[in-house]
Amino acid sequence: MSFGYNEDLLQFIWGNQLYDQNNLHTEEGQKVSIIKQGFLNTNSGPDFEQAQVKIGNTLHHGSIEIHIDSKDWHQHNHQKDAGYNTVILHVCHTHSKPAYRQDGTIIPTLVIGERIEKKSLEKYHLLMASKPFIPCENQLFLLSSFDINSWLDRMLIERLQSRFDLFTGYLQLYNQNWNQSFYTAIVRSFGLSVNTQSFEELAQKLPFELVQKHKQSLFQLEALFFGVSGLLSETQGDNYYTGLQNEFLFLKSKYNLAEISSKLKMGKMRPMNLPHVKIAQLAAFFHHVPDFINLVLDLPEVNTVKPLLSFSLSDYWQKHYTFKTLSKHSSKKISTAFLNNLFINVIVPFVFFYQKTKNENESSVALDYLESIPIEKNSIIESWKSIIVIGNKASSSQALLHLYKNYCQPKKCLQCNLGKKLLLK
Repeated sequence: MSFGYNEDLLQFIWGNQLYDQNNLHTEEGQKVSIIKQGFLNTNSGPDFEQAQVKIGNTLHHGSIEIHIDSKDWHQHNHQKDAGYNTVILHVCHTHSKPAYRQDGTIIPTLVIGERIEKKSLEKYHLLMASKPFIPCENQLFLLSSFDINSWLDRMLIERLQSRFDLFTGYLQLYNQNWNQSFYTAIVRSFGLSVNTQSFEELAQKLPFELVQKHKQSLFQLEALFFGVSGLLSETQGDNYYTGLQNEFLFLKSKYNLAEISSKLKMGKMRPMNLPHVKIAQLAAFFHHVPDFINLVLDLPEVNTVKPLLSFSLSDYWQKHYTFKTLSKHSSKKISTAFLNNLFINVIVPFVFFYQKTKNENESSVALDYLESIPIEKNSIIESWKSIIVIGNKASSSQALLHLYKNYCQPKKCLQCNLGKKLLLK
């Protein structure tokens, strides 16, 4: 009988013992009693570790390997891998070929295909075949609010930890310089999704230490940011543009600066999202709040941080979106939406990373920051609202976005506590 599902489901069935355990025998005819099914191993090696199985009159301690068909043992070359010599039982849906350890000894095989509970397979089939917003949309009401909220708390932490590799890479690149690492994360975010890599390169080629040297002069900071970003390479422009060019040529020669190699993208975006505006905002950011990075890494309360980011740009940029065209006068200050986005995607994750690195048991400041931001508004969150009751803070939306993107959308129900609880009901 064909199984028709992936090996993950068979692991789930074994891990929760969802099969008839009466009168078990190996393919070799020996009686089997499962004392402990073991713990799922998410790293390399056998699927379950620390198992205890009685085969015949002998109690065995070791690992268990799961396969849909027993021939998969040889197809995966486990017989050549010393890491699988600890396997005491080979559990399969169907049997077609015996399995052997590296030394040639046969591994007892237990076939459970005909013993699997049909209700478990039916529930899993419904989850995988469903086409609504999320697979368990019509079953989620069966779970308690405690179960749901506990899993969402886990999702929030996973979401915050998802940036650890990026931030760790910055620390390694900059020789454990926290200021430069945080600065790079901030500058990168101003590039939005379309210019992320270009702005990251901008932060690398215009280091924080140099920005600090010129923090008193907004004009010099604009010359540095626009110059290194490659936006001062035109031969003609207005007087302000020419002034920035001349200033940058002097600073470029003085500090041996290089322009970024990647070209900034400018098509199909709102005027406020143009690279010119975002770079002008960056220059104003590090002019008006030059101590922002040190301040935040001192972990103050969030209500002392947010007001610092309410500032206007230079007079020139209140009348321009680019160097070439005039616009209606507007301050072009950082919008509330962008500020919230900056906190959600950079400041909160970096503070969380900083706290965990310095004191692995502490994360309260980062979570407090997130609680100060209202829930995000997008189609995914609106769809969640029609299914469950959620809070009104960004902590809720961040958890739900992570759950949807990493578990619901790819249908990883067997890795989701909610999916597993529904399958076990």
